[in-house]
Amino acid sequence: MNDQDYKKVAAWFIGPKGENGEWFSEMIQNAIAEHTQYRREHYKKDDPAYITDEIKASDEYRGQKEVVERVQSALIEKLHGSVPFYTPRYQAHMLWDVVIPGAVGYMTAMLYNQNNVATEASPATSQMEYEVGQQLCRMMGFDGDNAWGHITADGTIANLEAMWAARNIKYLPMAVKEALEQEAQLSKAKNVEVELCGKVKKRLVDCSAWELLNVPEEFALGLGSAVCQAAGIPTEQFNDILVAYQVQNKGLMYYARKYPEMKLPKIFVPASCHYSWPKSATVLGLGKDCVEGIPLDDQCRMNNVLLTERVKACAAEQIPILMIVGVVGTTEEGAVDEISGIVNLRENCQNVEHDAPAIAFHVHCDAAWGGYLRTMMIAPKALRSAGESFVPALPMSQYGQRQYASIARADTVTVDPHKAGFIPYPAGSLCYRNGDLRTMITFDASYIYSAPGAGMGTYGLEGSKPGAAAAAVWAAHQAIPLDQSGYGRLLGECAFSTKRYYCQWATLSDPAQDDFEIRMLVKLPNSLRGADYKLLAQNPQEVRDYIKTHIIGRTNEEISQDKDAMFVLSELGTDVLINTFLVNFKVNGQWNRDLAKLNEFNTKIFGKFSISDPATAEADKVDYVLMKTDLDAGTYTKPLEDALGAWGVQAGEGQTVSCLVNTIMNPWTTANGFLEKISDIFQAGIEDCVKEMA
Repeated sequence: MNDQDYKKVAAWFIGPKGENGEWFSEMIQNAIAEHTQYRREHYKKDDPAYITDEIKASDEYRGQKEVVERVQSALIEKLHGSVPFYTPRYQAHMLWDVVIPGAVGYMTAMLYNQNNVATEASPATSQMEYEVGQQLCRMMGFDGDNAWGHITADGTIANLEAMWAARNIKYLPMAVKEALEQEAQLSKAKNVEVELCGKVKKRLVDCSAWELLNVPEEFALGLGSAVCQAAGIPTEQFNDILVAYQVQNKGLMYYARKYPEMKLPKIFVPASCHYSWPKSATVLGLGKDCVEGIPLDDQCRMNNVLLTERVKACAAEQIPILMIVGVVGTTEEGAVDEISGIVNLRENCQNVEHDAPAIAFHVHCDAAWGGYLRTMMIAPKALRSAGESFVPALPMSQYGQRQYASIARADTVTVDPHKAGFIPYPAGSLCYRNGDLRTMITFDASYIYSAPGAGMGTYGLEGSKPGAAAAAVWAAHQAIPLDQSGYGRLLGECAFSTKRYYCQWATLSDPAQDDFEIRMLVKLPNSLRGADYKLLAQNPQEVRDYIKTHIIGRTNEEISQDKDAMFVLSELGTDVLINTFLVNFKVNGQWNRDLAKLNEFNTKIFGKFSISDPATAEADKVDYVLMKTDLDAGTYTKPLEDALGAWGVQAGEGQTVSCLVNTIMNPWTTANGFLEKISDIFQAGIEDCVKEMA
């Protein structure tokens, strides 16, 4: 089978050299012309024009035109100092070119200046946001009938919203109990039962604070309907009663005084989590100390064994758990936490199985970076092709497939279209498995139901929000399917290139002969197996030899036709489009053992391959762009052990280790011999830095 699908990816971007610039320009000009015609004829076309030919001929008018044109020229000149993110040479942050339909969609909709805060301010783009939210929910595996999603400014806002919703539903049973005790209108509902962990049923008014804080989320969401039915009152009346007792009105201090035995909740995250998590806890009044980072394993993933121990300890000490966050694509290492283990733990705890403690908590997947990679699993097809510029789409690893399949069992998921969706900023999103949960964060709509046609802006943190962002995502999804024929193809090519770079860096030097060595944060395995699980390499040296023979120096086409090599590539390295590594150097034939010198060396390499100010960008002297990150040695103990230990470098608690990062969001970084070109440039730069350290 000869599949030419790789060629259609070229129609999705302006191109590193502006190859699609003329076509892109035509579409933007068409958007402006259409919008101008719309203003003339669509609404009340008989109204008179204000800007007449006489005004246009005036000195004042022409003078201001010249001012605006000068400002544009000055702006363009300043923007030439921007980072050239569109080139295959740029491999630093999670940023690359935007897809043409996303850019055209944003610019076209921007002219209409819709505000998705309310449907009367954005009837068209609010509907687009609704459609996009449902598409993202289905992409993550949620049931489209029950799920609900919407666009946010970014992943930080989406994460904050998820924590906000989790906090409000956690304390809802307390609010309902107090309402039953205080309100005569609800007297008939005092026998309403709630289901606790282990399927134990108990009258809500008889529950202790600990029991109230451990009502599984799906049952907490059903409390309102149960009370309304028992009390014989309409939903709207119950909502009006309940609002006075909810945590979003009373505040956490009220509940702390009412239930002095109640302890502050815990939020468990991987130690590598994004800074938005402690920030969100601070904003919500929970406090940064409520957020506890779980140590990482040697693959830079949250250690689920230690997580389970902490959950059991919280249950024993009656410390409520607000939520557990699993990251699907960490921003510095590209790791995907074991989501399957987290959701299994939650189900075991709620059903009290396998000696699990009886404790309930919200599960959130922070897939801001890695969410779109789930399209690699949707409607897969065999991909083989030929051609010098060919880049194959790599299948996701077996581990990755298990974790992405498990996202559907989480409660909420953050996904950023402006990251791996290649959409212009700002376009984050939050998806709810149970759409009713969104009613926990509105001050306008009913907490059980939202009115038909309610605006997307009713829910969430933002007030004003650009309809153009929703239009950009909508247009991109219309043009690029959310499956392996669309985004899956694009991201599969990025994944293939990421793994090729991993192999290139891991074997770039011969430690016995060269004066430098690269060690990957996610180390090479000690053995390799092929597509049919036959043993290909059984020790570290054989692993390196296999990579050098079957991957390094071969064309993309040759690798794509070697099923063992493709399987090996899919299983190697990190999970999501990022390679993190350290470089060390020799001093008088011996490896440097000084951590400060190691950090200085990696920082020096970064300085050679980074753009940090407009002057550097304009000078056009940086041949390759990557990123540096400083990792806390206490957080990354296991991942750093192998690399540092091999050189005799020690890093203890409180110390940081400077690492280099290359992020692959350009699908063409291995086409036409470009990998080898970048590799030569990078090696020469490292060797120059070695001389400078002498």
